[in-house]
Amino acid sequence: MFYLIVAIMLVLFYIFAAPSNIKGTMNVVGAVFLVVGLLIALLLGLLQILQSPPEMWLVIGMVVVGLWAMRDIYFLDRLDKPAGPKRRPYRYR
Repeated sequence: MFYLIVAIMLVLFYIFAAPSNIKGTMNVVGAVFLVVGLLIALLLGLLQILQSPPEMWLVIGMVVVGLWAMRDIYFLDRLDKPAGPKRRPYRYR
C-alpha cells in the first residue's frame, strides 16, 4: 500500500509540478519500467505455456507437419499435357 501511495504521488508530481527537463528523464524511466514489465509478463506467459499438457504439444506438432505437407503438395511439379492438335469447337452451320 505504501508503494501505491508513493507511485500516485510521483504521477501527480509528474503531471502538475515537474519541469520540462525532469519530464524527459521521467519519460525514459517510465519507458524502461514499461519494457521490463512487458518482458516479465512475456516470461511468465511462456512459463505457463510450457506447463501445458503434452497432448497440446502433440497437436501443435501434427498441425505443423500437416501444413508443411500441404505446402509441399501444392509446390509439386505439374506434369505438362502433351501438346496435340488443337480442336476447333463444333459450330452450327
